[in-house]
Amino acid sequence: MFEMFLDFLVDGAAAVPPEKVLQNLLVAAALSVVIYAVYYVTYSGVVYNRRFNISLVMMTLITTMIMSIIANSVAMSLGMVGALSIVRFRTAVKDPRDTAYIFWAIATGIGASSNSYHIVCIGVAAVSVIALLLNFGVKGEDKYLVIVRGELRAMAEVRASLFKAYRAGKLRAETVTNTYAEIVYQIKLKKDSDAAQYEKIRDIEGVDYVNMVSQNGETLG
Repeated sequence: MFEMFLDFLVDGAAAVPPEKVLQNLLVAAALSVVIYAVYYVTYSGVVYNRRFNISLVMMTLITTMIMSIIANSVAMSLGMVGALSIVRFRTAVKDPRDTAYIFWAIATGIGASSNSYHIVCIGVAAVSVIALLLNFGVKGEDKYLVIVRGELRAMAEVRASLFKAYRAGKLRAETVTNTYAEIVYQIKLKKDSDAAQYEKIRDIEGVDYVNMVSQNGETLG
């Protein structure tokens, strides 16, 4: 019995036909293009990272290749777990949404390599539709923080300009010293053109700088 188990560990890897491997890679490539397109369309950050999007396609294909190699082999699967356990990934993922896309690419690669085409195709289609609906179908008011620093005499005019441009503004912080004053207001943007209104505050005499930061940490100025 023990010898049979050893033979299974050593010789238990069933060879995957080359045409089957090619078929799995083609399916994975087609689905990874869908992931690429959805990420590109739904991206809402400041700087679009094309290299990260390309890496999603590569990750899908690499996962398919790895799963084809270790298919039906306990020894190879254990060796792969050991190899990955010593790899340390130091690249920080700033947007939690990017982590979801990484898992999506990995899951797609695993599904394509296991011949579960109907499951992975339906899954990719469902996730794509949901991602697009959440990105374009559900829209609300964007909240930003406007940070203005300058001379104390200019703050009254700054406040008046903020309320005139955005109407709904809440004071979140205020710092006053002998040399400068700094105020932080929370505002709401109902349309994209409203974002440019804060630039007019820079022209007020006595204002040193104006900065606008969204709730997710993206800066506009």
